[in-house]
Amino acid sequence: MIILILGISFVPVVSASGPPSIPNVFEGNLLSDGANAPVGTIISAYIDSKLVGSNSIAEVGKYELAVSGTEKDNGKKIIFKLSNAESEPVSVAYKHGASPMKLDMSFKGDFIPPIIESFSASPMYILNDGKDCSAIWVKASDGYSGVASVTIDLSPIGGEVVSLNPENGGTYTYNLNSTLAGDFKFALTATDSFGNKATNSISITVLKKEELTTRYGGADKAFSAEEIKNLVNDNNISSGIKYAILNIYFADGWDKI
Repeated sequence: MIILILGISFVPVVSASGPPSIPNVFEGNLLSDGANAPVGTIISAYIDSKLVGSNSIAEVGKYELAVSGTEKDNGKKIIFKLSNAESEPVSVAYKHGASPMKLDMSFKGDFIPPIIESFSASPMYILNDGKDCSAIWVKASDGYSGVASVTIDLSPIGGEVVSLNPENGGTYTYNLNSTLAGDFKFALTATDSFGNKATNSISITVLKKEELTTRYGGADKAFSAEEIKNLVNDNNISSGIKYAILNIYFADGWDKI
């Protein structure tokens, strides 16, 4: 009986969840449009259109990528991509737990992201009445495939990602307004025709009428003629804020004119 109990105690416990995923690792030379892929280029792998691996190139013309499939993916084709471009023909199937494999690959397409050359928000301070607005201006370029779109993420003020309006000379514009007040940072994204992206961010402050006196009225919470003059000439402040401040200033009599 003792021997039987001891024997049972040495039986290993097998996890009900099965063996852990063991990724296929690929490495080798990497060409993009006939040249060594630059540092920072993102290479990705897909099985059945599902992303199963992604890595940034750390050495010019070289890559290493772990493809994390499952046993159910055994024998399925792996598709490798730089941006939205697939590699030139390679036939590789996923093998669960396989040893690292050397695989040289080349891609044709545009793998250089666009450039956000400059951007601005004018004015930077607007009123939260939903009508006062700031004109967003972005200049973006892409020397290979051209800029497909420039977007701004309005989620900080409860909105969505929207496209800026294309203008002449590679510029894009959008009139931003808000009913929410606060200091906000909005993500700008330029995307070219191959899916390469460049990002930056722009900041805008949205103010309530009731905080204008505290913000612009100085220590005495009142406006002087000199302060009014400076505010009127400040291009960073919207016309909506200026009119609201003038209404406060003249509230006790128009003889201040």
